[in-house]
Amino acid sequence: MKTAYAVVIVLALLFVSACAQKVNDPADVEAIKSLSEGYDEAINSRDLDWIRTVFYTEDAVALPPNQQMLSGREAIVARDQAIFDQYDPTQISTPPAEVVSSGDLAVARGTFTWKGKPVASGLSEVSQEGKWIGTFKRQSDGSWKCTQLVWNSDQPTPGATADGAVEQALLKIERDWLNAALNKDRAELDKIIASDFIGHGEEGVRNKRQLLSMLMSRSLKIESAEISNMQPMVFGDTGIVHGMITSKESMGGKDTSGQYRWTDIFEKRDGAWQCVGSYSQKVK
Repeated sequence: MKTAYAVVIVLALLFVSACAQKVNDPADVEAIKSLSEGYDEAINSRDLDWIRTVFYTEDAVALPPNQQMLSGREAIVARDQAIFDQYDPTQISTPPAEVVSSGDLAVARGTFTWKGKPVASGLSEVSQEGKWIGTFKRQSDGSWKCTQLVWNSDQPTPGATADGAVEQALLKIERDWLNAALNKDRAELDKIIASDFIGHGEEGVRNKRQLLSMLMSRSLKIESAEISNMQPMVFGDTGIVHGMITSKESMGGKDTSGQYRWTDIFEKRDGAWQCVGSYSQKVK
């Protein structure tokens, strides 16, 4: 009786073992890596048919950077075609750094490098590096296909610096500018505003001398002012800041209070940022 009971236990253990999902099966890991290599070859050769039929599942989802989600392989392939219409891929490499599999699902992550020569006019050669993570699913025929793919560049978005330090410096200058105007601090204003400054506003065009004269005038009385919605952008030694200001003020006894939308243009000169141009418009 004991022997029969032991046999039942052994058979049960064998059954559970047989039904258990394989984790990190070397064959599955190698299959995912091979699929990634095939993807590189297909992109470099502009073989979208392979991408469509071999790499993605029909209901695949892609999440490209700074764009809306792409649902379905046809939408993903259409995006690839749009890129091919602008650039000829000369080199793409997406080596997986890690593959984790369990049963019929696998997750892989890695890095990518991509270079492209322009085929459309007005474009320049591009080169990017970044990282990706994808979800893969085993198909009924035993092959693997990608069901979800997310990637993003290591490079900062256009108009942004890697650590955001310059953007924060420009925002501080805007706040210092406001405080200097409220306190009629001519020295601070003179430091911020470039000698060749040109400003466009409700009252017309002003140069630096005219702007300083207006800000320092006793006729200008600023009771309160608050800046908001500031958005900085940086392009080398040029910076642009968009924002809004809400003020309660008067000029020569005339109420000039309101909300204004403005754009300031900065240049880095001798290691310091100065405003070279400004545009403002009253919104209410």
